[in-house]
Amino acid sequence: MRTIAFLFLVLFSHTGTAQIEASKTSHDFGNLYANMPTYVDFTFKNTGQSKVFLLSVNKPREVYYLYSSKTVQPDSSVTVRLKINDNIKGRFNYKTEVFFSNSNNPFVITLTGNVKERNSNPLMACPDFNADPPPNGLAEFEVTVKVVDSITQEPIRRSKVFFVSNGEMVAVHYTNGDGIIHETIPLGLYYITAQKDGYNSNYFDGYLNFKTNYVEIKLQQPVKALPDEIVANEPDPIAIEEPEIVFEEEPIEIVVNEEPDVIIIDENEPTEVVEVPETTIDSSLVLPALIDTGFSSNKYAPNNLVFIVDVSSSMNQMGKIELLKLSMIELTKLLRPQDQVSVLAYAGTVNVLFELKKGTDKEEIIEKIKTLKTGGYTAGDEAIKAGIKIAKKGYIDGGNNLVFMVTDGAFNKGSKSYMRTIQMAHETKNIKFSVVGIKTGEYLGSHLTSVAEKGGGTYVRIITIDDAQNKLFEEVKRTSLIKD
Repeated sequence: MRTIAFLFLVLFSHTGTAQIEASKTSHDFGNLYANMPTYVDFTFKNTGQSKVFLLSVNKPREVYYLYSSKTVQPDSSVTVRLKINDNIKGRFNYKTEVFFSNSNNPFVITLTGNVKERNSNPLMACPDFNADPPPNGLAEFEVTVKVVDSITQEPIRRSKVFFVSNGEMVAVHYTNGDGIIHETIPLGLYYITAQKDGYNSNYFDGYLNFKTNYVEIKLQQPVKALPDEIVANEPDPIAIEEPEIVFEEEPIEIVVNEEPDVIIIDENEPTEVVEVPETTIDSSLVLPALIDTGFSSNKYAPNNLVFIVDVSSSMNQMGKIELLKLSMIELTKLLRPQDQVSVLAYAGTVNVLFELKKGTDKEEIIEKIKTLKTGGYTAGDEAIKAGIKIAKKGYIDGGNNLVFMVTDGAFNKGSKSYMRTIQMAHETKNIKFSVVGIKTGEYLGSHLTSVAEKGGGTYVRIITIDDAQNKLFEEVKRTSLIKD
C-alpha cells in the first residue's frame, strides 16, 4: 500500500510540472460560401518542464480533426486542426473537447458560423498539414471569388470580374446578389481584377489550386478629391518621394535568338519561376478575324511596331506582367497581314524575342509573348538603341514606324543618352517613340510624357483590364491614321 501511494505521489509531482496553454478556444467562421476556408488551427503549448501527451479529441459528427503530434515536449507546441462539414447549410455551434495527460479537464473548443452556400470541393476530410494535392490529381477545380465593400464588408452585386492567366483572358463574369462568382479553372498563377461603378478597381495576383481556391477582393469608394486633386482609377501601393528617373549606363550584352525559350536575364539575379499550365480561353472573348474593327487598309498605314519590354523584377509585382502580356496579346489579335511586329525584352541583358513577324503569324507571336519572365535589375539605355535599330531594319516607307517602350518606370541611375537616340530617330527617320506605363504612379507621368514627346509619341498609362484591352490599339490607330 505504501508503494502504491509513493508511486501515485511521484506521478502526480511529475505531471504537475507540466502545463498546457491554448492559443485560443473559439473561432467564428462568419458567413461561409463555397470554397471558403472551413478549417482552423489551435495551438497548445507546453510551458512546463515535463512532456505531455495528447490523449483524445471528442468532437461532434460534423467536425473533423487532425493533429501535428501526440507528444508535447517542454517549451514545444502541438497543433490541432478542426474542420467543419460545410455541406450542411445553416448556422452551427459545435463544441470539441481536447484532452491532455496533465489534466482531467479538457480544453473546450467552440466553432460557430453560418454555411450560406454548400461547398463544391470534394475534399471532405481535414486537409493535411503538408498541403499535398489529392491522390486523383485534379487538373481543374472550382474557385470562388467574393467582392465586398472595403468599409462595410457588404457584398457588391453585379461587379465585373476578369480572370487572366499568362496574358490570356480566361473568363469574365458578374457577381451574384451575394457578391459571389464560381469558376472552374486549371491550377496556376492568376491575375483577377474586380471593378464596379462608384468604386476603385482592385485585384488578386497569385497561385490558385484545389486548396487555395477562395479569393476575396475588397473595393474602395474613391476619396472625394479637392478641386485640383487627381484621384487614380487604382491607388498606387506606396507613396514615395519623387525619384530620379534615368537609365543604367553599364554595358549590356545584346543577344539575338530567333527561337528563344525564355528571356535571358542576369544570372546573378536568380528568380524563382512558377510554371503555369496552358489555360482554356473562353472562345467568346477571342475576336473573330471577320469582325470589322475599323482598322481598314485605306484609312490606316501599314505598321512597323517594335516593343521594348521591361521584364525587371519590379514588373513581377501587382500583376504588372499579366497586364503587359494581355495588352500585347489583345493588340496582336487585331494586326493585319501588312503589319509587322518585333519584341525585345530587357532586364540585366537585352534579348531579341523575335523580329519582323507579320500580322498573319498571330499564334506564333502570342506564344512568344507568353514566354516573358521577370527577373534582374532595369537597364534600358542599350535596349532603346537596339529597339530603334530593329525599327530601322524593318522600316516601311510611308508606313507607321512606331517603337513602344513598355515599363513600370522604375529605371536605375546612369546615362541619359537614350533621350538623344529617341529624338534623332524621330527627326531623321520619323520613327515615333511612345511609352506605355504599366501601373505607373502619378509621380512618373511628367517624366514619361517628356520621354515620349522627344520621339513624337504619347505616354499611355495602363492601370485596368479595360486599359489593357484597348489603349495599345488606340495608340496604333492614332499614329497610323492616313491624313488627307
